[in-house]
Amino acid sequence: MKRLTSVFGVVVLVSIIFLSGCASYNACALNNLTPVFVQKSTGNNTGISNDVVVIGKIFNKADCKKYLDRDVIAEGYQPIQLFIQNSSPKNYVFSLIRISIPCVRPEEVAEKVHTSTAGRATAYGLGALLFWPLAFPAIIDGLKSSDANKNLDNDFSSKTARDQVIGAHSYLNKLIFVPANEGLSNFTVTLMDQESGELKELQVVNQ
Repeated sequence: MKRLTSVFGVVVLVSIIFLSGCASYNACALNNLTPVFVQKSTGNNTGISNDVVVIGKIFNKADCKKYLDRDVIAEGYQPIQLFIQNSSPKNYVFSLIRISIPCVRPEEVAEKVHTSTAGRATAYGLGALLFWPLAFPAIIDGLKSSDANKNLDNDFSSKTARDQVIGAHSYLNKLIFVPANEGLSNFTVTLMDQESGELKELQVVNQ
C-alpha cells in the first residue's frame, strides 16, 4: 500500500510539473486606435478625408505576444493593426485587394506558429519509455496542444480583416499580415463608396 501511495504521489508530482508547461493559447483582444491621437501627433490632416480616418499600428514583438500569443515576426510575418473610423453618413466597402501592400492569409500565418502536437507527444512518449509516469502528461499535453492550435486558428481568423462594408458612423478594427520584409513607411487603403462606386484613397498614418 505504501509503495502504491508513493508511486501515485510521484505520478501526481510529475504531472503537475510537466503540465505547467503544456501548450496553451492566451491572447488579449485588440484595443481601438484613436483618431484623436493621430491628429495631435501629426499636427495636420494627413490620412483624414471627409470624416474617414485610417490609422495603422505596426506590431513589435511585445505586441505579438500580447495580442497573438506568438512571435509571428520571427516567422517572417509583420502584423499591422488597421483602425478605420468612418464618421461620415456614407457606407464604404473595404477590400484587401485595395491595400497597396500584399496581405497574407491568417491561415498561412497561424499554420507557421502552431504548436507541434506530434512533436510534443513524441518527446513525452520517448521519456515515458524510461519513466512511465510521463505517459499521463503526454496524453493530456497532446489534447491541450490540439486545443491551443484550434483556439489560435479561431482567434487569428476573427482578428484579421476581411472584405466588408464599413457602415456610416462605424469603424473597422482588424489586423492584416504582410511579409516582414515589405516596405511599410508609406502604404494606402482605398475605400469604395458603396452607393456611388467612387474610390477614396487614404494614406495610412502610423501610430
